[in-house]
Amino acid sequence: MTPVAVVTGAAGGLGSAVVAALAQQGWGIVAVDLVEGSGTGEWVQGDVRDDATLRRALKVASELGQLGGLVTATLAEGKAPLDELDTRVIADVLEAQVGAAWAWTAAAVEAGASSVVHVSSVHAQRAKAGMAAYAMGKAALDALVRAAAVEWGPRGVRCNAVLPGFVPVERNRARWSDPAAAEELLNHHPLRRFVTAADVAEVVAFLLGPQARAVTGVSLPVDGGMLAQLPDWA
Repeated sequence: MTPVAVVTGAAGGLGSAVVAALAQQGWGIVAVDLVEGSGTGEWVQGDVRDDATLRRALKVASELGQLGGLVTATLAEGKAPLDELDTRVIADVLEAQVGAAWAWTAAAVEAGASSVVHVSSVHAQRAKAGMAAYAMGKAALDALVRAAAVEWGPRGVRCNAVLPGFVPVERNRARWSDPAAAEELLNHHPLRRFVTAADVAEVVAFLLGPQARAVTGVSLPVDGGMLAQLPDWA
């Protein structure tokens, strides 16, 4: 029976690359996003915070084959200076990034999935002005990964995360299309190249698949070395 993976945030730059990578490895795909997608897999349009969307996605997965994996790549940022944030913004980001991730993970495991990968971020481990809500959400997501690995490991469930750094996609085009801005960004990458969405997707596919059968509870940077490098002033 075809192994099936559910991918949330599937229409985004990273999500669409994950869909492509998993399809290439032979997974059946249920792709979930707010916008109507196209291309590989069966698409479910809806908000990941909506239980009805979750139920539809799992139903489609059961019709395709045996649910084996889940990838969450939903984006919620809430950009604002720290002193301008309010509890509603923080709650919205946490609900989309952590609450929904937990709900989808719990439901997918109940439906038979044995491998889960969450798309986190280097922001889970570093701070940048104006990104506090996003960073809090990603740090909490990493905590969920560890908790799921420990509590559900005895059931044969693995849970991991990837921590992308800067990935040039359409929504951040202004930051990499200008040569001077791109050069400044590359100064923070010891590999002296940008990490592509395909680079991240290949690591996601590895973690989701059987070759990573002994890996769980890990939040793995896929950042070209950004987190490894001390700033110039250090």
